[in-house]
Amino acid sequence: MDFEHFVLALVGVNMILSAPKTTTQLCRLNRLLTFRRHLHEVSPLILRPYQEICLKACLDAHTTGTSRIGVSLPTGAGKTAVFISLLSSLEPRNSRPGATKSLVIVNSIELAKQAASQAKHIRPDWVVEIEQGSKHRASGNADL
Repeated sequence: MDFEHFVLALVGVNMILSAPKTTTQLCRLNRLLTFRRHLHEVSPLILRPYQEICLKACLDAHTTGTSRIGVSLPTGAGKTAVFISLLSSLEPRNSRPGATKSLVIVNSIELAKQAASQAKHIRPDWVVEIEQGSKHRASGNADL
């Protein structure tokens, strides 16, 4: 996400949190609040304000049809929490109603274990597996 999109996302969040003026803003606010309520029912996760801004920007991009979204945050800033929150809030597209599983690709087993551990903590209702050749075999039926 470039700086301009980040600023626009920040302005959009402030606009929505102040007072929804349009149907689109009201729908976005409703989706965000519904997501937060659902996430807190299954997870102890509370996002930091900048993570919520990032999540909202990703959801808005997805709503407009963007299929490739990049997020850049410093080490330790909670990218895993953001992407798990994003996956939790996405509905399958109309053309693929059965598309409910996600694949995470990382370059080391340490990152795979870290992401799997955090996903299990944030979403204990999900089945999370790691696939790594003959060392770790996934069933193919996991949510993540």
